[in-house]
Amino acid sequence: MFDTILVPVDGSPSSFRALDFAIDLSLRFENACLKLLCIYRHHSPMESTLSMVRPLHPSTPDDALKQYAKDIVAECKQRAEAAGVQRVEGYAKRGQPSRAIVGFCKEHGCDVIVMGARGSGDLEDFLLGSVSHKVSGLSPVTCILVK
Repeated sequence: MFDTILVPVDGSPSSFRALDFAIDLSLRFENACLKLLCIYRHHSPMESTLSMVRPLHPSTPDDALKQYAKDIVAECKQRAEAAGVQRVEGYAKRGQPSRAIVGFCKEHGCDVIVMGARGSGDLEDFLLGSVSHKVSGLSPVTCILVK
């Protein structure tokens, strides 16, 4: 029934619960492939507060966010492999979360999206609706939201 499961992760407790659910789902469906996706937003240097004390090789906010996204994906991938999932792929992408998740789902032919009901969103998400709510409304496939 499910061959490819998309799991958007952001490091929040809800996304880790969704990962655990997706791991169980993968193992139940003859080791379906887990595609782990962490989306980070673009931030220009003007949007960040820059310290007066700078390291020799300062990183941009985008570089720091990209590395954080890669770290989250690596941790989730390790967790899935330790649980026995044999097919796990990890991706860190920049973009607007809900659009990027739905676009990735279509591009990679995912059968289902399993994600946390509440992530580490910001005030904009609170006022305009959560990422999970937007994804569930835009997704071409079944969405399973985990609390």
